[in-house]
This record gives sequence, C-alpha cells and structure tokens, in this order.
Amino acid sequence: MLLVHLMLEYENKLWDLPEVDPIEIIKIRIQDFGYNAATLAKEYGDKGTVSKVLNYKQSLSLSMIRKFSQLLKIPAEWLIKECPLKNAG
Repeated sequence: MLLVHLMLEYENKLWDLPEVDPIEIIKIRIQDFGYNAATLAKEYGDKGTVSKVLNYKQSLSLSMIRKFSQLLKIPAEWLIKECPLKNAG
C-alpha cells in the first residue's frame, strides 16, 4: 500500500501539467490537426460565434464543448473550465 502511494505521488509530481485555459487548448489542437477557425465554424455552423469564442469574447456553449471535444479529441472536462472573457470595448 505504501509503495502504491509513493508511486502515485511520484507520478503526480512528474506529470504535473500547468493549467491551460480551454481556448488555448482548442487553439493548440487546431494547430496539431492543421485546422483553422473556418474548420471549427463549418463543424459548429456559426463563424461569428466561433470567432468570438477564440477571441475570448464569448464562453463556450455546451454544444460547442461536445462538438469540439469530438472533433479535436479533447476530453470534455478540459473544456468545461471557465476562462476570463475580454471586454467587448
């Protein structure tokens, strides 16, 4: 039991990744797959909304989280986290 605890503690320290907001994760995966914002807009169906989300002016909706999770192979729980939005002005 102690060995398991020590192994888990070691792995948590070794693989402790920095917090990344959902929009940055999406942007990284867009690059990984060679996609662009238009690809996401085609999948989601609304270019304006996708643009607002990628520019931190609107939050991800549940339907966006579902679609982008599937398209970009991102666990949905990574996309649920709130991130600060920029003022429209």
